[in-house]
Amino acid sequence: MPLPEFVDKIRWACRERDRIDGDFVVIARSDTCREFGLEEAISRVNAAAEVGADLGLVFPRNNSEAEAAPQRAKLRLVWVQSRGNRDGRPIYSLAELQAMGYCACIDAQLLLGVAVHFIKEELAEMLQTGRYTGIGDNQFTALRKDIEDIIGLDKHYEVEAETVEKGEAE
Repeated sequence: MPLPEFVDKIRWACRERDRIDGDFVVIARSDTCREFGLEEAISRVNAAAEVGADLGLVFPRNNSEAEAAPQRAKLRLVWVQSRGNRDGRPIYSLAELQAMGYCACIDAQLLLGVAVHFIKEELAEMLQTGRYTGIGDNQFTALRKDIEDIIGLDKHYEVEAETVEKGEAE
């Protein structure tokens, strides 16, 4: 999109942030680095900084751009850890990102990738042996309890007990 339109969208988002919730964070994301280079991406997030953006994303393509971006940006940058990306973008540890000057990291594929990896292993074992041995019974009981606690299952049971029609015997 043309730079003036990009800036207008960020300006509007910042105005609404200020009107509705000052704690909301506006991240100016520019995907222009891949096609037009770091200079263009940095110029966009710098223009966004001037209209109130809190953070920026620029998607550097290599080590030299990754190191240069936080130094050239007028606002703090977020790194997107893009595991398995087709572009060969670098993967860094959190310590490396902090040393370069990044303030945050979004690891967009980590949880999904790990889950799919182990799901495939589990299904292969089930197909081959008819059993799954990767998690013991006690571990699975604890894991299931964790899941139930996360979703607040006990509260759902309370609602069910108070609202579900009683059987005819009652």
